[in-house]
Amino acid sequence: LIVGLVSLPIRCALLIYWVDAGNMYLLSTQILDGIGGGFFGILHPYIVADITFGTGRFNLIMGLTASCFGMGATFSNLLGQHVVEHMGHTASLWASLILSFAPILIFILFMPETYHTRGDNNNKVEGNNSQPNNNNGTSTNDDNNNNGYVLA
Repeated sequence: LIVGLVSLPIRCALLIYWVDAGNMYLLSTQILDGIGGGFFGILHPYIVADITFGTGRFNLIMGLTASCFGMGATFSNLLGQHVVEHMGHTASLWASLILSFAPILIFILFMPETYHTRGDNNNKVEGNNSQPNNNNGTSTNDDNNNNGYVLA
């Protein structure tokens, strides 16, 4: 995922550097954009599944994050066009370059994988998640050492 996140600042920096270099250089930066978008498209469901592990909220978070992607694309085009009209293409690319470091920092600092917390009790489903034991048919939350997760 870091490769996808880092592809945007690289793309912006190359476009700023190669501002009048020609179509082949523009094509190479579009390839970087496709690589970044491909990584996000493939990894999005996996990241959501990892973050929502054991909560039963996968579909909710997939819908919310997909909506955020759509709103981000819409507002990015709107604001980018506004900056281009008033300050030029280079200013728009500089703004994208600077803003593209925010997701990289957020990913490094706040993604659960950086803290090795998968399986902790922070993500468990609330409510009755017990299973019957083999002795007398009663259930307790500690049976089968399920750590609070619903086992199917």
